[in-house]
Amino acid sequence: MPDGAKSAPDTILPTKARVLRARSLPSRKSYDTAVIFSMIHFLGLIGTITSFTCYVMQPTMLASRFVVAGLIFCALSWLLAFFKRRAAHCPLCKGTPLVNSGAHKHAKSFRIQPFNHGTTALFSIIVTQKFRCMYCGSDYDLLKPPSHLLIGGKALEETN
Repeated sequence: MPDGAKSAPDTILPTKARVLRARSLPSRKSYDTAVIFSMIHFLGLIGTITSFTCYVMQPTMLASRFVVAGLIFCALSWLLAFFKRRAAHCPLCKGTPLVNSGAHKHAKSFRIQPFNHGTTALFSIIVTQKFRCMYCGSDYDLLKPPSHLLIGGKALEETN
């Protein structure tokens, strides 16, 4: 090749990592109810901690009643939220991604350190409306319309 001639640049592109898009859920109703009842439980925990702090600062009979009422409310709301979280199933693996069952976790699953995988999935739904199943590793988007409601790539409600 002569000195002034340029060679063709290498056109080998780096291989792209396979990026999987989040799946849609056939019905998000069970996830919505589980998140609502869990949020009620979390608010009850905040209220109970606040009333306990007020009791420690100024122990009165009224403050102690608020602490006892908060503890009873937290116990009942946890029980109700637990059964609602257990009713939400992954459509792919049929696991319960909002409740830890002790089964082996997928390599792609993650958790926020002081919490378990189920609570992390719950927080992820509250903040981003997305979650990853801890058992099969699939990503789900609660805002994505289900494929059975799509007509030619457009959502059914957009066509009306």
